[in-house]
Amino acid sequence: MKKPDEIIAPNDDFRSLFKTHPSPMWVYDPETLHFLIVNDAALDLYGFAPEDFSAMTVLDIRPAAERARMLKAVETRTDIEKAERWAHLKANGETFEVLTYGREVRFDGKSAILAIVQDRTEVNAARRQVTDTRSLLDSIVDNLPVGVFVKDMQEDGRYILFNEACSVIVGRATEDVLGSTDRTIFPAAQMAILREQDSRAFDAKGTITFEETIQGLDGVQRILRTAKKALPAPEGSPPRYLLGISQDVTEERAFEAKLAYMAMNDSLTGLPNRAAFAQHIELHAAAATATAPIALLYLDVDHFKHINDSKGHAAGDTLLCQVAKRLSALAQEGDLVARLGGDEFALVLKLAEISRAERFAKQLLALLSAPFELDGVNEHVSCSIGIALAPEHTEDADVLMRHADLALYAAKASGRSTYRFYEPEMRLEAERWHQLSAELRDALAKNQFELHYQPIVRLEDDGLAGFEALIRWHHPLRGLVAPTEFIPIAEETGLIVPIGEWVLREACRTAASWPGHLKIAVNLSVSQFRHTSLLSTVVAALDGSGLRPERLEIEITESVFLADVELSLPLLRALKELGIRIAIDDFGTGYSSFSYLRAFAFDKIKLDRSFVAGIESDAGSLAIIRAVVGIGSGFNATTLAEGVETKEQLKRLKQEGFGEVQGYLLGKPMPRAQAEELIYGTALKRRIAVNG
Repeated sequence: MKKPDEIIAPNDDFRSLFKTHPSPMWVYDPETLHFLIVNDAALDLYGFAPEDFSAMTVLDIRPAAERARMLKAVETRTDIEKAERWAHLKANGETFEVLTYGREVRFDGKSAILAIVQDRTEVNAARRQVTDTRSLLDSIVDNLPVGVFVKDMQEDGRYILFNEACSVIVGRATEDVLGSTDRTIFPAAQMAILREQDSRAFDAKGTITFEETIQGLDGVQRILRTAKKALPAPEGSPPRYLLGISQDVTEERAFEAKLAYMAMNDSLTGLPNRAAFAQHIELHAAAATATAPIALLYLDVDHFKHINDSKGHAAGDTLLCQVAKRLSALAQEGDLVARLGGDEFALVLKLAEISRAERFAKQLLALLSAPFELDGVNEHVSCSIGIALAPEHTEDADVLMRHADLALYAAKASGRSTYRFYEPEMRLEAERWHQLSAELRDALAKNQFELHYQPIVRLEDDGLAGFEALIRWHHPLRGLVAPTEFIPIAEETGLIVPIGEWVLREACRTAASWPGHLKIAVNLSVSQFRHTSLLSTVVAALDGSGLRPERLEIEITESVFLADVELSLPLLRALKELGIRIAIDDFGTGYSSFSYLRAFAFDKIKLDRSFVAGIESDAGSLAIIRAVVGIGSGFNATTLAEGVETKEQLKRLKQEGFGEVQGYLLGKPMPRAQAEELIYGTALKRRIAVNG
C-alpha cells in the first residue's frame, strides 16, 4: 500500500485535503474490501501503522458481530450517501462507536468508496454524563427530605415535577399528581389559597414564603412552610415555571408550642406561671377603670413547709396540685389563676363589683379549710391572702403587686388563715421595716446593743437563782427600740445569728464575774438552731468567758421542734452533754408541749405568763399550774413561773410548790450595774420581804 503522499491522486488539491483533513477517512476497494488510502487522522485514531492498513480490509476494524452487516452494506450500498453508526476496533483491541459517511468515488481509474469517520466517544461520554447528571439530580430531588415541585404556569399550573416528599405530605402518589393541577388535587377552598400564593410568587421578583395548614388526601392536617419562586426564563422570554419547596413543620410547630406552653405554664400544676402572670397583670392593671376594676390576690399556703418536711416533697407536690384545682374551680371566666412558685399563688379577678373580692377571699378560706387527702390521710391546711385593687390602690402593675405582697405579709402577721386588703399604712410600715433592717446591720458593728438582766428568784429560800439576759437596742435617734420591734426583723433577715452570738458571748462574759451559784439564761431562736455553727458558738462563748457550763441555761420554745425535730434533738442532747441546762419556754401555749417532755429531758419548765395572770380568778389556769408542778416533779425538772406581777400571784405560786419565779413584781429587766447592786446588796431581800 502506498502512503498518502505517494498516491497519485486525481489532483493535487484532493491529495492535500485528504491527507491533512482533521476527520479520519479512507478509500477502500468495494470488491476486495482492502484499504487503498488512509489519512493521518485515521492513523492517529485507530493506532495502526500505514503498513498494517496495507494488509487489512475494512472488516478487520470491526468486531465479529458487525462484519456480516458490513458485507451486506457494501453489497447493497446502504451506507452510501448517508450516516451509519458502527462499532469499530482500535489497534489495542478497544471497541468504540463511530458515525461513518460513505460516497462512491473513482480512484486510480477504478470504482472505490470514500469513508469519512466521526469518533462518537466524546459525544457519547458527554451524553452519558448528561444522562448520569440528570439521573443524579432526579435521585437527589426524589430523596430530599423536603417537598420539591415545579408547575407549568402556562398550562394552568400543571405539575411537571413532584418529588417523593411532596407525595408523602399530600398523601397522593407522584404518578397521580404529575400532569394534574391543584384544581383536581385539593378541595376548592385550599385550591384557591394555593392559586393566590402562586400568583403572588409568580409576580414577585424574589422568593416568597408561605405557611398554612392543609389537609392531605389522607385526612391528616399538616402545617406546611413553602417557598415559591418563578424560575428565570431565557433572555427576553417571560417566566413559565414556578418552583416550590415545601417543608412539613407540623412537629416543629408542635414542639415550639410545647416550649411556649412550658415557658408560660407551671410544670407541676399546669397553671400559668410567673411570666404569664406578669404579662397578664401588666395588661389588665393598665386597663382597669372605676367601672371595670380588678383585684389582685396573693395567696400563700400556711405552714406548707411542715407538709414537705413531715410527709416528703411528693406529698407537698400533690397538695399544691389539689390547691390549684380548688382555686381554678372557684375562679370565673376571665379570671386568672397562676402559680408563682413554691406555695405562692396569684389570682386576678375581674370585678363587676368591688365586694366580690372580699366574698372571693372568704370562699377561698372556706374552700381550703376542707381536708386534703395525701397518701390516704386527711391533712388540713389554711392560707393567707393579700388583696390589692386597681385602679383604687394604683394603676401601675408593679406597684399593685407590691401592695398585694404587703397585704399578704400583714395577713400572715395577723395570725394567718385570714385575708387583708392593702392599706397605705402597710407601705409606711414596710418602709420602716426596711429602714430598721438596714440600721440593724449597723447596730452590731457600732455597739448599739446592750443586755438587760431580769432576776430569777428561788422560792424555797427567796434567794437569787440567777438572771435572764434580754437584749436591748439603743438607737441613736429612735432611743430604746423594743425587742418585739427588731427581733422579728433580725429573724427574717438572718441577722439573728450574729446578734445571737453576741448575746451568748456577752451574757457568759458578764455572768462569769458573778458569784458561782448564779445562773444566766439565754433565749435561742429557731433560726439559730438551724445554723450549723450553734454548738461551736456556745462552746466558744463558754471557753472565752471561763463560765462553767452548768451555769448557762438555754431557753427554747416548742417552735424549735416544729422546725426540724431530727436536727433539734441531737443538738439539744449535745448541749446537755456539755453540762448546759436546757429550759422549755412559754410552756403550755403550744399543742404539743407535753409530747416534747417525753422526747427530751428538760432541766427547767417555764410556765407561760398567761396562766400566771389567771391564777387568781381562772380555775383552769390554777389546774394547769398544779399539773405543771406535778410534771416538773415527775421529770425532775425545775418549774419556773414568769410574769409575776402581784403579791397574790407570788403567794399562790409559793403555795402550789413552784420552784422559781420572775416578773415585774420582783424586778424588771435592768442594766448590768443595777443587776450587780441586786447581787451584792440587800435590795432583793427587802423586795421579797415587802411583797411576800
